[in-house]
Amino acid sequence: MVLLRLKHHELYLKSISLHHFKSYRQANFDFSPHLNVIFGGNGVGKTNLLDAIFALAMTKSNFAITDQQLINDKEDFFRLQGVVSKRNEPYKLVLKLQRGKKKAIEKDGSTIAKALDHIGFMPVVMITPDDLNLINASNSERRKLADTTLSQVHHDYLESLVIYNRLLKQRNTLLKSWQERGTFDAILLETYDLKMDGPAKVVHQYRGDFFRQLLDRLQYYYEILCQGNESVDLLYQSEMTQSTFSNLCRKNLTRDRSSARTNSGVHRDSVDCMINGRDARTYASQGQKKSLVFAIKLAQLDYMRDRLQDSPLMLLDDVFDKLDQYRVDRLLSIILSDTFGQVFITDTQWQRIAKMLDAYAVDIQKIEIKGV
Repeated sequence: MVLLRLKHHELYLKSISLHHFKSYRQANFDFSPHLNVIFGGNGVGKTNLLDAIFALAMTKSNFAITDQQLINDKEDFFRLQGVVSKRNEPYKLVLKLQRGKKKAIEKDGSTIAKALDHIGFMPVVMITPDDLNLINASNSERRKLADTTLSQVHHDYLESLVIYNRLLKQRNTLLKSWQERGTFDAILLETYDLKMDGPAKVVHQYRGDFFRQLLDRLQYYYEILCQGNESVDLLYQSEMTQSTFSNLCRKNLTRDRSSARTNSGVHRDSVDCMINGRDARTYASQGQKKSLVFAIKLAQLDYMRDRLQDSPLMLLDDVFDKLDQYRVDRLLSIILSDTFGQVFITDTQWQRIAKMLDAYAVDIQKIEIKGV
């Protein structure tokens, strides 16, 4: 048995209440500061509970759904309330949304005007089976990794990203409108381009630093999980390395007008995942890909912890299914060490998790969900 030297984490979620959130009508849960195992059959709401925790931290779902889709189908609002212990001080967080209205965020009864003033207060990292898309899918998934991480650590990054995305949407709307009407306003377009220069530069610089700084920890965790000497890399490429956003737009003006969309900028950045110098998407085995995903997420958590005063919450949704015993043991030895914070694990079978955890002396909160 591995005896773990558990410490009282400076940040952890003590409890959460769900009202009309996704499949839930009403439910309350209390949590351990250390390890929480959420188990039950398929479709009972385990993933939705983790997503509620993620939403309370990030003000939106981890999954590609709209805020309105978070409301239970038979209701017209949802409300999440959590009690967070942060450096021995309790805080009550509320996230709520009524159909047709804007989300509201509250801390200790006071309204938080902007999401960027809340994001990062309760940092979180989530791992799901869909995270294989980090390797297999388009660059948007890897840009999302950077955005989710940096937004919780650097508020100026989040602010710049919000401004950039808003102006990008407006710029694309103008291009489409002009194409449909057969008109064009070069001065107005250049005004948008110049406004986007600053935010685009901030996003580009932070992303470049992020992927460079992630590498050492990524290699470290990958070697532990794979029991091998393979080299891993993340190759971040951006046109903005050599130019400003407005200059890129001038060069691509004809193409932008023809396609009615913006073809250059940080929204087109690429990130390639490499193993031994080869594209992991094409050449890596399923085992290598899973290990690389876990290593990226663990490195992500380290990056956040090193820059914040708190250890992020780690949410692992059904990640042990179809994972070989060696990788299970290696992953558990990492996430249950005293350097990690509060951990949430979901699984369909308590017996399987109990067997995995048998080698560890750790404080566990068992939460069985039978249906909602």
